[in-house]
Amino acid sequence: MVADGVPAVLQRTREALRMGATQIKINSGGGVSSTFDPLDVTQFTFEETKAAVDAAKDWNTYVATHVFTDEAAQRALRAGVMSIEHGHLFTEATLKMMVEKGAFLSMQPLLDDEDAIPFPEGSFSRQKYISVTNGTDQVYRLAKKTGVKIVFGTDTLFDPVLATKQGKVLSKLGRWFTPVEALRQATSTAGELLALSGPRNPYPAGPLGVIKEGAYADLILVNGNPLDNLDLVADPEDNFDLIMKNGVIYKSRLN
Repeated sequence: MVADGVPAVLQRTREALRMGATQIKINSGGGVSSTFDPLDVTQFTFEETKAAVDAAKDWNTYVATHVFTDEAAQRALRAGVMSIEHGHLFTEATLKMMVEKGAFLSMQPLLDDEDAIPFPEGSFSRQKYISVTNGTDQVYRLAKKTGVKIVFGTDTLFDPVLATKQGKVLSKLGRWFTPVEALRQATSTAGELLALSGPRNPYPAGPLGVIKEGAYADLILVNGNPLDNLDLVADPEDNFDLIMKNGVIYKSRLN
């Protein structure tokens, strides 16, 4: 939805919530895949961002924002945004501000490697992708240093081929994190973020990201110990013996 000005932001946010949105996502800055969208621009005023945050709070949920740069992210954080999506060009100052605000960093281990998101060579999006991936290493190192709560994102929703590589993408976090730190980003810490949606929680069966009676039963049994070898999650076809979602078994190689 396009919204310019506080009344339009309020209207669009409320419309999305009435239609069943559990969280609200806005775009505070430029993007990689969007054709007419430089990375350096800031796209919502403080007042517009605050309008979305206030409308979401009225529905007892929160706002996430797509953003790469310090200026746009800091404005969003001051307005009360709780989840920062991407952030590959941040400096330490923004990450420290996230810690102060209790916000989460939903970042992706995007690299210009064999799993790069495909854009035509020489295109505007390809140029922006290079800029973003050049910042990945530094931001993960700074985020770990500052203690920001990090959740795992893939950003592969546009490509069914890349979507099959989510486990491989997760395993790339081993460059910066121990296996348990990486796995927590995809499980318990992610569950903590999603729980901020309160009664809008899309998983009403129980808490997320924990293994206990009454919890939402999304479980994977791995043939091996991913706490010792994170690369096991890169090959789910061979290494995942059981896949359960909400208590329903979709794959099992168990006797």
